[in-house]
Amino acid sequence: MKHWLAIPLIWLPGPLLLQVADVAKDKGTIQGRVLDEKGLPLSGAKVHAEPLNGPAREGFVRYVETNENGQYVIDRLAWGQYKVFALKEDSDYPNPYWSFYAQGPLLTATITRTLPVADVQVRLGPRAGILAGSVKNAITGAPVNASIKLLRVASPDKWISTSVAPNYRVLLPAGTEVLLEVSAPGFKPWNPGHPLLLQSGVELRLNVALQPSHDPSLHPSRFLVPAGYEGWFLLEYNVKDAEPAPQADKVRTFRFPVNGELRTSSAGPETGADDEYFYYSPDGTLREISRNYANGKGMIWGEYEGSRNGVMSQFGFFVGTEDLYKKYQSQATHPGPVAPQ
Repeated sequence: MKHWLAIPLIWLPGPLLLQVADVAKDKGTIQGRVLDEKGLPLSGAKVHAEPLNGPAREGFVRYVETNENGQYVIDRLAWGQYKVFALKEDSDYPNPYWSFYAQGPLLTATITRTLPVADVQVRLGPRAGILAGSVKNAITGAPVNASIKLLRVASPDKWISTSVAPNYRVLLPAGTEVLLEVSAPGFKPWNPGHPLLLQSGVELRLNVALQPSHDPSLHPSRFLVPAGYEGWFLLEYNVKDAEPAPQADKVRTFRFPVNGELRTSSAGPETGADDEYFYYSPDGTLREISRNYANGKGMIWGEYEGSRNGVMSQFGFFVGTEDLYKKYQSQATHPGPVAPQ
């Protein structure tokens, strides 16, 4: 009698077999620990490895976070030499990937078929100085989204420019003289007139009042929202087949329905123009929305621009009291006004 042994067969397509082999054969790992300036493990730090000869081909930056023991693992890396960076901005350790913040020697690692795992210990420090404050319209007191440019006095080729909210917080390399410029569309650039020099862990409060530039070439927009409604409003412009916005005397009017979202085939508002905001009633009357921020009565907040498929095509803002805006500030991408009670 013959005895047959049943052996299950698992079929894998050829390309998948090659892919699995490639992962096992051609990928390596960089691992290690991140320590703070006192040499203690730093949890929640972000770590990044970049090829020594340029950015990764994928076109994006991949970060991993350290665990409670400061340990990290970056796997699935192609063979080669890498630069290793770590940061934790909420603990005042900036990103040394940007030369403006680089302090010590560059950390590198090499992974090969014979040495597929590299151990790299990263010690951060010193902590940066902290520059914090607000940016407002010098005339109305309205909060302004701005850009901040920082430049090292001794090394002008080392600079950084970043967009900030009206209440900002940025890091400055410790013990380094830095030039500061604050700018925004529709306003004159501002600087303190002297370099800033902050020591590690020191915070400087700096409130900036920007003077409007009143560029006559900019055309204002008029935004109309239902009377008494509060919340986020979203304008999507350059939308094919949507209705155009009416225009008179070079002022384009955007009238929002009660759901807070308006789509139009017209172009969007011009950044930096002196726009107008009104409530409209069912009978067609208009009432200007207060922008008297100096007396605590401002009602327009969080103006922002957004993109769809990589093209700028959105503009949003919040209507309501400052307290209500702070309550719903995290919902800027989910407009939806609330009707008055």
